[in-house]
Amino acid sequence: MKKAVRLLKEEAEPIARLFGNDRERTVGWVYLWNSSELSVLWLDEQVPAGFIEPPLHPEVLAEAKSSTPVKVIDYLEALSSGGEHTQISRP
Repeated sequence: MKKAVRLLKEEAEPIARLFGNDRERTVGWVYLWNSSELSVLWLDEQVPAGFIEPPLHPEVLAEAKSSTPVKVIDYLEALSSGGEHTQISRP
């Protein structure tokens, strides 16, 4: 029987930028960890993200589902699909 191997989060790289509603102000960054987990670094927690650039590829989101909280995946999927900020609750 095969054992599941879980990678430790050791290294991450920014893969997308989160913008405020004005599309000018960077409010956060999305990081992809070597473990396939996605996380968000907020630069200003008071300003909601309205847009993501570039939108996350569905394969990246699918691979991250096993190691990323559901609320974070739902949030990033909504932003990547062009959802309006008023309909997306931040994780």
